[in-house]
Amino acid sequence: MIRNILLVIFVLVCLPGCIESPESPEQSKSTFTGYVAEKDTKANRALLVSNSESSLMGNEKIYDADWISGIADQVNVGEKVTVETIGMIMTSYPGQTSGTFLSKEKLEKPEGAVLEPEEVLRRAFHQEEIRIPTVKKLSLDNEKNVWNVTLYDNSLHKDIEVVIEDRK
Repeated sequence: MIRNILLVIFVLVCLPGCIESPESPEQSKSTFTGYVAEKDTKANRALLVSNSESSLMGNEKIYDADWISGIADQVNVGEKVTVETIGMIMTSYPGQTSGTFLSKEKLEKPEGAVLEPEEVLRRAFHQEEIRIPTVKKLSLDNEKNVWNVTLYDNSLHKDIEVVIEDRK
């Protein structure tokens, strides 16, 4: 009799774990704003790097960076975009997650500039071998007709100065 009671209790405790819930688990959602530093069109993902400092790694500062899958066909390198991340973020650096494109922030083109700021950033990202670049400064020197770009290399933990000529 006691064995039957224990068997019934055991079945009642274990049975709910075997039943599939019709609801899917809640997926965490948040927004991420950053510059598109790189695109991988084959995997339909883009590397977004924030320009606000997130934490220190040892004594070195580090900025948020995530590979966001599902957005590469909607963004271009050099653009500042906002995406909604969906699901878990793999905690590698840069992180990896999926998301949906929300919006682009049009960067202000200084008076007298020939190039758009997005094109300047695209050239700066390709000119330097920086794996995870953070945009710290972007300015036009009208007298010299050059853009001065300061990037922070998150893998080497140092600033890199890049000069881009302001012409097509």
